[in-house]
Amino acid sequence: MAQATRLQALLDLSRSLSSSLELREVLREFAEHAAELTGATAAELSTYDPVRGDLVMLVEYRGGADKITESGGQVYHLSDYPATQHVLATQEPVQIRLDNPEDDPAERALLEKLGQRSLLMLPLVARGETIGLLEIVDIADRIWTDDDVEFCRALCDIVAIAIRNAMLFAELQETAARDKLTGLYNRRLFEEQFEAAVARSLRTGEELTLLIVDLDGLKRINDVSGHVAGDQALRTLAEALRATIRATDVACRLGGDEFAVILPGSSAEDAVKVAERAQETLAEVAHGQYSFSGGIARVTAASSTAENVYRSADLAAYRAKAAGGARTLLAVESRAATG
Repeated sequence: MAQATRLQALLDLSRSLSSSLELREVLREFAEHAAELTGATAAELSTYDPVRGDLVMLVEYRGGADKITESGGQVYHLSDYPATQHVLATQEPVQIRLDNPEDDPAERALLEKLGQRSLLMLPLVARGETIGLLEIVDIADRIWTDDDVEFCRALCDIVAIAIRNAMLFAELQETAARDKLTGLYNRRLFEEQFEAAVARSLRTGEELTLLIVDLDGLKRINDVSGHVAGDQALRTLAEALRATIRATDVACRLGGDEFAVILPGSSAEDAVKVAERAQETLAEVAHGQYSFSGGIARVTAASSTAENVYRSADLAAYRAKAAGGARTLLAVESRAATG
């Protein structure tokens, strides 16, 4: 690619990347231009975790296709790749050739496994901090010229800033979606996620249940021991829920003493077991001081809106509290589901 064309391509990419703060869009924009900009057969972007000493792949462009995993894909332990460690530590690029026996054997073995013959690694640096790695890979036995390297470093500068800004934006969004007291997701996030989950359940036929949980006796705790003790009780319940649910479940604090857990792919019986485990965990952690009243409702053809399912689960939780608390009731039944 001619020098003037390269500069124009960088300018165009910079404009495209600066127009979005969504990490997926930033990664996709890079992937779509990777081959054109570098003249290589593959390009990869990874983030660097200096605490764990890992690289986590974000996007891989190979053979005209791209795989984007902004939540984190393949993990590479840097203890296995000294040349990569050198790039991240010194912020200097390194070239690896399969046919050069003096190059890092671990990198050469990986190239051979991928059917590639040459690699250029460059650090992604934002505000002086190494945040990741750009890898340019070629099926040919290629030696990158000084001009090639400088161009790729300029590309790294643009991409690093865009990725850092997108990650900061994602962190702000995550913070805004969290309840300050418990760290669980807040009511706004619950409403968005539950609406989407109900729509998906109705579309795919996947089971979906909702567990509503009310801490028993919060007013009494506040009146007798003060609001600091009440806040601690709420945090303890949040921890019990967090320790009980799967990674795919979504626990939220709706406000006051009310919590909700979205349980995708779960039947009412599965939700009962979750409630039982959470009740046991809460009792164990709090040495029997706290308990909760729970209600379970599932998405059905007759109860096919998020509002209806929530209302059914909330009513069941109210019945559980009226019956003495420390139990969970099914919305479709009048008998106790857990004790």
